[in-house]
Amino acid sequence: MDETRADVPRLPRAALCDAIAESLRARVLALEWAPGEALDELAIARDYGVSRTPVREAMKVLQHEGLLQAWVRRGVAVTVVEPQELQEAAELRRLLLEHAAARGASAGSPLLLRMLNLAEQRLRLGQAGLPPPAPGALPP
Repeated sequence: MDETRADVPRLPRAALCDAIAESLRARVLALEWAPGEALDELAIARDYGVSRTPVREAMKVLQHEGLLQAWVRRGVAVTVVEPQELQEAAELRRLLLEHAAARGASAGSPLLLRMLNLAEQRLRLGQAGLPPPAPGALPP
């Protein structure tokens, strides 16, 4: 890691992990890595100028959201959304939107918005067209 600059405030570990998770989420959903493609934790840590620990913590957040999948002793890869899961995510999104409309909740509750966001993330990842496994992809 390079020396820190005096004019840049040092972020607490949780804020750093959250910021990296947000950035990685955007990169995954922008298909910077293909579904099934393994992520290089060390290279990502270098990209952000941090140690591997906050990257690992951020990856755990994305695993919990279903965007990444961990493989014991093999690393982490972008989740491949199977056709059935894609259909389920579309159906869940439709049901959530109907529920919000029926309740007159244009803004929606925080829980409803969170669930809708998760379904939409899964749809975006799944609509990548289920390409053939990327070079270096981890097997199922």
